[in-house]
Parts: sequence; structure tokens; C-alpha cells
Amino acid sequence: MPGLTLSTRDPDEAGAICGDVYYPHRLDVRHDRTRFHMSLSAATLGSVSAGILGYSGEVAIQTGELETGYEINVPLTGHLHTWIGADEVCATPTTAALYPPDRPARLHGWADGGGLFGMKIERSALEDRLRELTDGRASGPVRLGGSLDLTEGPGRQWWALARSLVDLTADPDGPLTRPIVARPLADALVSLLLHVADHPHRDLVHARPPLPRPSTIQAALDLIEAEPERAWTVPEIAEQVGLSTRGLQHGFARHVGRTPTAELRRIRLDRARADLRGADPARQTVAAVAARWGFAHLGRFAADYRRRHGTSPSEDLRA
Repeated sequence: MPGLTLSTRDPDEAGAICGDVYYPHRLDVRHDRTRFHMSLSAATLGSVSAGILGYSGEVAIQTGELETGYEINVPLTGHLHTWIGADEVCATPTTAALYPPDRPARLHGWADGGGLFGMKIERSALEDRLRELTDGRASGPVRLGGSLDLTEGPGRQWWALARSLVDLTADPDGPLTRPIVARPLADALVSLLLHVADHPHRDLVHARPPLPRPSTIQAALDLIEAEPERAWTVPEIAEQVGLSTRGLQHGFARHVGRTPTAELRRIRLDRARADLRGADPARQTVAAVAARWGFAHLGRFAADYRRRHGTSPSEDLRA
């Protein structure tokens, strides 16, 4: 998605704009409302949205549980007092605040009118990457440590990569707006964050890499990825790649961390979300998209969709 630059003097509009890019929240203006001004420069690269958010003076922000993603905030000047659940963190230009999806958040800052770097990582992308890095031995939600030192070592490397994306995406016709380029960069940011941030699965992430996937298991994954709309059964996939049904199931458990059926469902849910987000709600329906991707039971589809993406299908269709 190309970069966007928006500004407003209306606090209600500011809350709506930032809610669309990041998370729904309540905005409390703590300075003269007649002087209020919000500016946002942001871009989306694959599963990562990043931008610079500025206010004309002190504001407070409160969210519920983030649900749909992980957030990283870094004030470019001054400091940001923030609460992640009951835990208080003081973010500065050298210390990032990290927010998991299963805790509410409060932010209090912008007293000096400076900007805040904010990055949202889609929940499914980070948790899928964790499973891949740990050979299926760990899963989300990931309780990220509340802060990350950006001054040295891997934290500094992550910050350099993250911060550069905002400048690089300023060109709406630049190469970073193309999915084939954006997706690997987003994946690199997510992987590096899981390596440098403090969380309960960090030792597993740092452990010796697992053995490469056997060619038969990779072939099965490629089949599912290429034709997720097909009514695959586990025996059919096994036959296509020359394995027994039990052998395929064992291989997926060991090398993918999910069953073949769960992997097929995951891909279908991701494809359905892409269709819903890109559709015109006046011309498309949730039921039609669900049927296109093999979900016959609309209620079960909606429940699986929310579990996977943290939003309902109808919310993404209207987004």
C-alpha cells in the first residue's frame, strides 16, 4: 500500500484516522482544543504498518485489548508515559514500548509537540513466524517485554531497519510499495523483533535451527498454497506427494506445527481477509467470500476468522 499523509484539527476525526491505521481508542486532548492539530505519515508493508504520529500538544490515549496486532512505540523527542495493562513503561528516543494484543494500553505524552514512531504488526503474522522459528514448539499470543533498548546490539539494528521504512515509503511509486518487495522486508522486521525482544519463547527462537523440511512436506505445503480453494482431503494431499496419510500428518506435526487441515484453513482465512479488505461492500458480501474459500457454515467461518485475525469479516469488509 502506498504511503499516506493526513492531518486534521478535529480531535474526533483524528481519533477515527488513527483508529483505522492502528487501533480503536479514546483520545483525550490535554491542551487548548482550539490549537489542536494532528498529523500522520504512515505506510503499510505486508503485515507491518508504520508511521510518524504528531500532536500539537499533550494528549492521552486509551485502548482496550489491541486484539488484532502487536504495537511498538518510540517517541522521537521527549518521553511517552505508557501503561501496558498494569505495567508502566517510560518510552524515550532510546527505549521502545512494546504492546501485546491481549492487554489494554494507555499513553500519555506529546507535551513537547514532538512525533511518535508507531509500528503495528499483524497478530497472525508475528505468531505464525514464531511457530516457524521454533519448529512449532511455541505459539501466541506472545507476551513481549514492556520495553526494548534501541541504543546497542540487536535492538539498535532493529530500530535502524524499522525507522528507515518510513522514509523509504514516502515515494508512492517506489519499489517498497510493491508486495514482492514489501513482504520480505516486513518478514525481516518481524523475525528480528522476535530475536531481540524479551519474551517467554526467546530461548526457543535462539535455539539451533531445526532441520530443513523434507521435500515431501514442502511439496504438500506448495500444493495447499497454490490451490487453497480446492476441496483437499488429507489422503489426497498425501497421495499427491507420495506419503501415507499418517506420514503426512506426522511430518506436518514435526515440521509445520499444524495439521494439514489447519494449514489449509489458515491460508483460506488469510485469502478471505485479503478479498474482504479489497472488496466494495456495496457489491460484495461476507457469505460470497466465505463460500469462495470453502467455508460452508457462515457462523463457524466468522468465529474462525475472528480467532485468526482479531476482527469480524464484516468489519474488514467495511474497512
